[in-house]
Amino acid sequence: MLQLILLYDAACEARVQEKILPLLSGDKLPSGKQLILQVWQKTEALSWPEGTQVITLLADTALYQFIPQAIAQGWVLGLLPHPEMQEVAKGFKVPSNLEKAIAQLNFNAEPVVVDQLYCNDQPVFNAVSIGDPFGLRAAYRSESLVSRWRRFRRLVAGLNKVRLRAFVLTTDKEKVFETAALGMVAVDRGDASAFTRRVIDEAVADDRQFNLLILSPRSMLQALRFLFASAMLGFLSVNRLPKYLGLIKSSSVKVEASQPVTYVIDGKRFKSDTIHLRVEAAALRLFNGLVEATEVTQKNTLKEVFKVQSLPTGEARRELIAYPLPWIHHASTDEFKDLFLVLKENAKSSEAYLTLMVLATLLALTGLFADSAPVIIGAMILAPLMSPIISFAMGVLRQDDQLIIESGRSLLLGIGLALTCATLMTWLIPLWSINDQIAARLSPTLLDLGVAIISGVAGAYAHSRAEVAKSLAGVAIAVALVPPLAVAGIGIGWFDWAVFWGAFLLFLTNLAGIVLAAALTFMVLGFSPFKLARRGLIVSLVVVVLISIPLASSFIRMVDEHGMISSLEGQVFYNAQLQGVRVQPGSPPLISVRLLAEEPLSLIEIDLIKVKIEQTLQQSIRLEAALILVR
Repeated sequence: MLQLILLYDAACEARVQEKILPLLSGDKLPSGKQLILQVWQKTEALSWPEGTQVITLLADTALYQFIPQAIAQGWVLGLLPHPEMQEVAKGFKVPSNLEKAIAQLNFNAEPVVVDQLYCNDQPVFNAVSIGDPFGLRAAYRSESLVSRWRRFRRLVAGLNKVRLRAFVLTTDKEKVFETAALGMVAVDRGDASAFTRRVIDEAVADDRQFNLLILSPRSMLQALRFLFASAMLGFLSVNRLPKYLGLIKSSSVKVEASQPVTYVIDGKRFKSDTIHLRVEAAALRLFNGLVEATEVTQKNTLKEVFKVQSLPTGEARRELIAYPLPWIHHASTDEFKDLFLVLKENAKSSEAYLTLMVLATLLALTGLFADSAPVIIGAMILAPLMSPIISFAMGVLRQDDQLIIESGRSLLLGIGLALTCATLMTWLIPLWSINDQIAARLSPTLLDLGVAIISGVAGAYAHSRAEVAKSLAGVAIAVALVPPLAVAGIGIGWFDWAVFWGAFLLFLTNLAGIVLAAALTFMVLGFSPFKLARRGLIVSLVVVVLISIPLASSFIRMVDEHGMISSLEGQVFYNAQLQGVRVQPGSPPLISVRLLAEEPLSLIEIDLIKVKIEQTLQQSIRLEAALILVR
């Protein structure tokens, strides 16, 4: 009959006698099997037959010596919590409560066979960290909020020293991947950490492969985001695999560094320029109940996982190795060549572009004269002006003369075409009055500049992210480029230069705001270093500031008008209530108001009401009053 042995630390003799033996007596043990007590001796060679069931009450240091023997001899292992068993307890999720740990041991069922991870032939029971994982290993240990805060402050203080290392990774199937990273963490049991379960789609334990997480932030901002997620939120905010992390899942990975790098196996430090990680499949036999059995298919065991698309390679890898980590991620030419091809194509004044400009202008003009907002919105969606403006913003950012000239030519052609079509159509349409839709585009303010800036950010982001490109129609509606041009054309057709200037100022506001905001957005997204972008950004900012001068004046006037309306609306003067107050600018301003009264008012009473309004506003006015009798 196979033996059942309790192997324990001599310092735990009292605990064994007082707590463990009573829990292992009676019906808990299989019938006819006797528990043999054995004190752990570091130098003693153990020679039990294969299949012997061994329950351990040992510290990590002893288990690192004993478990390789258990694997070699084929013993069945059960683990009880020991005050100095930390890494092994985390790796196998051993309960800290002694009663629970003993209760989950099933002595009669077939043992569970699990994989074993090795790093340079050293057994790993929790995790291996390579290089400077920058707090990533904290995902595999419990920390209090105070400890997290201290670690966050310590790591933030060292941000200025952060630099990525060059690594070459070779998997079991001879796949070679060269990248730059701060560090890596390797874990066998992907389900042992809540963090791993969140960032890995299928965190399967004992699938004959291990998980290698690679930390590679491309900027200080990404590093700070990772630090905040790890230290302050305990990785709770990390879902799926973020862009600063890569994942390789294989049965063997050789990690080669350009120079010796520190690696930590379950808290013990080593140093080498070559680190070999491998999994020995079905190596360790455990009591059924200590870990969950995992059914592994042949398909799963043969397929390596490479989720490294966001990690730096090629030119980006060389730059990150050669220079300190930048504050803003700088994308390489390889990374955004597709975007540049799209922007260069959008900068061209093609036949389709010119046709859409004519149709959008005609549609906008029809909607303006018809005072129809839905028709004008259709023209906004149809207008193709946003594309060359975004291309122009990228050209300004990167000082790309060819892109600036090409997109600038398209913009000038589109603007000229829109003004010409609008002017000609205005001469053909016998309407000469300013309606609400036309008037809405004659007095731009700083609010319109705000809309243009937000739209520029959205437009640049949508162009750089293919998955949100469908939002470009919403951006076009928000910024409304063609309707102001159509109103400017109406002003030319009417020879009304006040209408022309007000509408064209709105268009210039939209244009300048979009260019500045789009350029800044592209820079933040890493498409140009600040040193290259500085000149274009300064010029764009100066243009926006100059345009903001008349906009600020209009905004102040709008605020004053709204203040007048709010102070007069609903007031009662000489038994007449003021409603529907409207203010028209002028010197003095014209106040239009409806006077609701039960009896007719004389001219003297209306003059007295005008005096009251002037006293309320503390300025002279002209009064336009409509008397409404209420019975």
